[in-house]
Amino acid sequence: MLSRMSQVDHLTINSVSSSSLCQIGDSTQMVLKTRALAVKREFPFFYGREGNFDDYDVFNEPIPQPIIEAVNIQVNNLAPIIKVNRINIKGCSFSSVIHIGSTCTLDAESRIKHIRQLEGDTPKTPDVGLEKQLDNLSNDLQE
Repeated sequence: MLSRMSQVDHLTINSVSSSSLCQIGDSTQMVLKTRALAVKREFPFFYGREGNFDDYDVFNEPIPQPIIEAVNIQVNNLAPIIKVNRINIKGCSFSSVIHIGSTCTLDAESRIKHIRQLEGDTPKTPDVGLEKQLDNLSNDLQE
């Protein structure tokens, strides 16, 4: 862990939501994940338990991982404290973090599929992956 102290005299946060975090102090690991289907309909009509994350590629694609390279750096912290007078935050949402302190590992992921269903639009099948499309086509041909 890093050995610097963080001091904030005044912190104001209006809203923290949707798998977000406000962490004051040091932490070893933070894992923040959000999955959401956002359906906008011209008329608010809901069918109950609708929507399956597995039907949409955006929820199944692998997350690209950063390239890790060895970097030689030398840090000389002249002051053992990071001092801030005031922080004003309007909002923090969808797998984000407000963190005052040190952390080793942060894993944050937010996946949202926006769907608009307006009057006159023809219904479309979800953006299922090629493999699922081929399976569906094969099943249709067998019937």
